[in-house]
Amino acid sequence: MRDNLKNLRIGVLSGGKSAEREISLKTGNAVFNALKGSGYDVASFDLDENLYKNLRSIDVCFIALHGTYGEDGRIQGALDLFDIPYTGSGVSASAAAMDKTKSKALFGYYGLKTPPFVSVKKGENINIVIKRLGHLEPPYFIKPDSSGSSIGCSVVNHPEEELAGALNKAFEYDGEALIEKFINGREIQFAVAFGKPLGCVEVRPKDSFYSYDAKYTKGRTLYLLNPELKKEEYEECESAAVRAHEIIGCDGVSRTDIILAEDGSAYVLEINTLPGLTELSLVPMIAGSKGISFNELIENIIEDAILKKQKK
Repeated sequence: MRDNLKNLRIGVLSGGKSAEREISLKTGNAVFNALKGSGYDVASFDLDENLYKNLRSIDVCFIALHGTYGEDGRIQGALDLFDIPYTGSGVSASAAAMDKTKSKALFGYYGLKTPPFVSVKKGENINIVIKRLGHLEPPYFIKPDSSGSSIGCSVVNHPEEELAGALNKAFEYDGEALIEKFINGREIQFAVAFGKPLGCVEVRPKDSFYSYDAKYTKGRTLYLLNPELKKEEYEECESAAVRAHEIIGCDGVSRTDIILAEDGSAYVLEINTLPGLTELSLVPMIAGSKGISFNELIENIIEDAILKKQKK
């Protein structure tokens, strides 16, 4: 137990209302058990009608929410109003990262490579959408604009037969979707902690992409910690992750999803401001490979939340 944290009441906020509720509960449970096992004064609560009462009873909030209401800046705004320190990024960074269209636009504006894409609103005529794709050749990767855990995502090889169904799947979770050029390459997940590169893991899913099942089912993905990368490839991914963290304005720990193309280019897909902390989550895996235990990682994240509040 760290002396500067031992007298604090720590609230772990998980669950919520998004499609990622079950994953959030797993993250929250892992964080709660780690803190409880280390002797901290910790409470666990959900995003429900008792939220105000629960928030007023804590000194710092560990946000273990994923998806809507947790990663999009809404809960961060409430915590700012209540003057309660919280983990992760602030309102504007959370909102920007959650909106894939806006974050990709920012990445491109500041010179990061990101796959070319077309944004589509629910209700648009599919024939017009196909025309809008213009020179963007398939395959495509379809995803909801504001969602995570690969929920509602699909790979489309034949637009005329598959695109409408893939978009409708995405629209189940958001009123806007992205049609993104599918980039062949190695999927590198790079973590940045408190502004500094932490490390990466290469993921090799058995599915055609790193799907929800591949992420949360044991045996569906091969994880390569400290993957064999050329020096320049590693530096390209590291630089992209750190720069994405800075561009969005992230605090705490972020994880950037990168495709390392065959020519060595690092394409940023998206950045996650509240990475999962379940038994199969990547950030704890990366931290462990650097000698940082799960409990130490959690304590570092809480300390950062307190320091961030003190600097305001």
